[in-house]
This record gives sequence, structure tokens and C-alpha cells, in this order.
Amino acid sequence: MRRYLIKFSYIGTKYRGMQKNIIPSAKVRINDTETIQGAIEGAFLRLVPQVLSWPTLTCSSRTDAGVHGLCNIAHIDIENKYDSIYNPQESLKHLNRHLILCDHDIRILDLIPVKDTFHVKHCANSRTYLYRILKAKDVKYHKVPIIEMERCFHFRSETFDPEKISLATQLFMGLKDFRTFCSNRKSNAPVRYVRSLDSLTFEKGSPLMPYDPFSENFDFWDFKCTSKGFLYKQVRKIVTALLALGIGKITEKDITVMLQVPGHKNYMTSLGLVPPHGLYLLNVGYNQDYLNEHIIKYRISDDGIVVPLNED
Repeated sequence: MRRYLIKFSYIGTKYRGMQKNIIPSAKVRINDTETIQGAIEGAFLRLVPQVLSWPTLTCSSRTDAGVHGLCNIAHIDIENKYDSIYNPQESLKHLNRHLILCDHDIRILDLIPVKDTFHVKHCANSRTYLYRILKAKDVKYHKVPIIEMERCFHFRSETFDPEKISLATQLFMGLKDFRTFCSNRKSNAPVRYVRSLDSLTFEKGSPLMPYDPFSENFDFWDFKCTSKGFLYKQVRKIVTALLALGIGKITEKDITVMLQVPGHKNYMTSLGLVPPHGLYLLNVGYNQDYLNEHIIKYRISDDGIVVPLNED
């Protein structure tokens, strides 16, 4: 069995989410191409020499259905009968060719052979998310640029105070119990609700396609936040609350109370929740020293075989 660190990007609109549902009673592994994990594992089945068993992807950051990722990282375990290391550059070509032919909105950016003691969860030390909104300069205007559909939240309001939102981002900074600002996900493992945001900003953004004349009719705004880790739907709930503050639906006191009295039932349900398609995982930061310790260095022989140089 060989392990690889992979970096990958995706448009999440057509997928049910990152992770496949696990059915313990199932005797046959099915290529679940409706999830990002399933699509990537299926692509690795096409490598030569042939994979002996189903590849297993372990991701550093799970994202919900509809959420996009510009750079996520994971490790994947693959086995072939020669126990050989796949040529990273050649494999990238084959993997991405397969994903394109299968009409997947996923691209593998990097493939790095690592030792079997490597674990992506130990490597990742920060996550940065972006939430994009666009707001018509004339509230009655609805012709959203085609490139922005399902890639941005079309926010409608006659009252909007971006300066108030920008100032209120400080309410979430520092060590907080974010129990109110996350959804209760069933899990056997204990959940650590006390987290620290390293940064949270709200600034003017830009269109994906500035040459589209319809883009001129909108203002674009970006929420950007960084932390070592985020809770389930934490970013979207924070964005929802700040937008509600910006239009006068709630006050800073309401947000302060939700933070000071943490609880899943203390979130103001009347606020709703911003849609997932405005959210992007921008980047996963990682511990370079940890990665360097686990990378398998190699050379390519004249006949194209990968020869490891620093395996134990």
C-alpha cells in the first residue's frame, strides 16, 4: 500500500458533498461519483499499473454540497501488485484526463508520495474560507451575470451598511464558544466548540468575469476568514448573522448574546442560512516541516520507473 498527498480543486454545485456515506453492511464498494471523494477515488482506479483494491481518500477539510474548493488537501492510499510508486507527473495527466472525460468539475493539482506514517489531519494547520455576495446597485435589477450563477449569493436589500458589517466582524474574533454558530452534526467523537478565528474581514470584492456588462450593475463583497479549524456550517452562520446586522434585522447586542450564551437552540432561526454556493475553501495551510519529514524523495529512471531515495 502506498500513500500520496494530493492537492485538488472543485466546483461543488453538482456534488452531494465531499464525503461518501458509509454503509457498514455493504459488501461491494460502489463508485459514488455523486460525491467528490467518490469521483476522485474512481479516477485513481484508472492508473497503470492497475490498482488492486479500492483507493481510500482521507480529506483534511470536509465541505458540504454546493461548496467550492480552490485548494483542498487529502491523502489517498493505493495498492498495486508491484508496490511501486506512481510517476506523479504522468499520473496527474491521466487523472485529470479521466475527470475531464467524465465531466467532473474536479482537478488534481499535485500528487506527492509520502510515507505511510503521514496523516493529512496532522499536516493541516489552518483553513481559509471565502464567502462571495453580489448586491444589485438598483434593488429592482435581477439580471445576474451568467458566470456568477451558483457561484455567488445574490443578496437583495434596500438597506445595507457595509461599514457596520466590517466593524462587527470583531465580535467574532478571539477565543469563543461557537456552539450557537454551528449546526449539530451527529458524531460519536466529542466536539470542541471553543475555537479561535485568526482573521475575519469584509471587503469589496470583484466579479469572476469583469468583461460581462451585467457585472457593472452589481457591487461585489467578500467575507474572508481563517482559523485552524471550523465547525459544521460555522462560516455560513457567521455570514448570515453579519448580513442581518448590515440590513438592520438584528443588532450587535443580539450577536453578543448568541456568543455569550452558546447553544444550538440559541441561534435566531428567523435569520435562515445563506446558501452554500457562495462559499469557497480558498486554501489549507500545512506544516511544512511535518510534510518534509514524510515526503518520499525519488528519481525517475531511464525507463520511467520511480525509484525512491529515502524510504526506511
